[in-house]
Amino acid sequence: MSVSTVFARPGRHRGLSAAVAIVDPCPSADYVQALDRRDTTAIAVTTPDSPHLTVDTTSYRHTVVHSAGLARTSRRLRSLGARAILAGSPRGIPLAERLGAALDLPADPATALRRCDRGEQARVLAQAQVGVPLTWRTEELTTALAWWRICARPAVLLLPAAVGVPAAPVLCRSSGEIAAAWPVMRRTAHIHSGSGHLILREHLPGRRYTVHSLTRPAPAVGQDPVHTVTDVWAHSHTAAGVLARVDLLPRHGMLARALALYAVRVLELLDVRVGPARCHLIYEPERGPLLLSAATVAEASPADQALQNATGIDRLGDAVDTLLAPSAAPAVHLPARQYVVRVRLNARRSGTLERNRLAALRALPTVVHFPDTLTPGAPVEQTTSTQSAVGDVVLSHARWQAVEADYQHIRRLENSGLYIPGSSR
Repeated sequence: MSVSTVFARPGRHRGLSAAVAIVDPCPSADYVQALDRRDTTAIAVTTPDSPHLTVDTTSYRHTVVHSAGLARTSRRLRSLGARAILAGSPRGIPLAERLGAALDLPADPATALRRCDRGEQARVLAQAQVGVPLTWRTEELTTALAWWRICARPAVLLLPAAVGVPAAPVLCRSSGEIAAAWPVMRRTAHIHSGSGHLILREHLPGRRYTVHSLTRPAPAVGQDPVHTVTDVWAHSHTAAGVLARVDLLPRHGMLARALALYAVRVLELLDVRVGPARCHLIYEPERGPLLLSAATVAEASPADQALQNATGIDRLGDAVDTLLAPSAAPAVHLPARQYVVRVRLNARRSGTLERNRLAALRALPTVVHFPDTLTPGAPVEQTTSTQSAVGDVVLSHARWQAVEADYQHIRRLENSGLYIPGSSR
């Protein structure tokens, strides 16, 4: 079994309260609350070199720092009654697999790369003759340049092989541009993932989507795991390529169904056996859905509560349920009764937030989530990439026209003085 979320064998920890270890927990995912609702102890597992080391883990019952070898960490988790291990971020997937194997859980460290590395994912899908963008994975610039000459594409994207590294892809149209971007990208990849491997991927112009899923273990020996796609989101970008909004798609629409079918095939090929997963896809009209990246983690976002209100999907709670109730039937979620849109606020210049327009934005009738960090006079940086957005506002309503009207109003507020020009420092 290959998983980044693994089960303990029944009866191994009698006398200890149930506990789940979260490896490299991401600051945006509150697994502690989800586990508390199920009377289960949350254990944070961190590493000294983790980018998430500064995450506040005081809400976890225990924190284990993996710094003295796998055997010592696994003994500590066993003594705390850990019955399952869950990767809290893409970076935590390989360690979660190794700890699972050390604890005699059904993990598969040998294939962990499939569930957290874009290059390995492209290789596996291409080998199975499933559509995927043309991709090359390497840590050597000379090899990358040789592949660029052979592939004969007008443009490629350079980005880290490891999923989850906070680095914007660099569009390259020549060997010189690849060579210029290579050192910084490789250094960023190594800092945030421990790996200096990068990928070159053909540049495709199609629209992007995110597919979230849950996988429950096979109900009986000899049967396959049960993959359930829970929700599909469509991304819209500005002309400059910056993310503008993310829309929840109707689950029974033809596009959502096509994306879901492709995602399930991806989960099978990447050997996902249990737990949450997210697939980032692109739809190319002549080739259909193509995988950009996948990771066996649950991605929390400001839209989660609106999603739960609209569909019944509890992002983190449902992920935990695949761990703690493997024999239970998959949750049945209702079709969306409301539209949900995550609006990305993007500043054209650095400055500060203007009081009256900010108040008008917050008072829009379909706003269901407004970041606490957005206050009058708060500094904002010019948005140059998806990572540097001002923040996310979530809209939700039963009528699409109401959501769209408020979205257009937000953009008008941005264009008419929401951001007061000047230094944000």
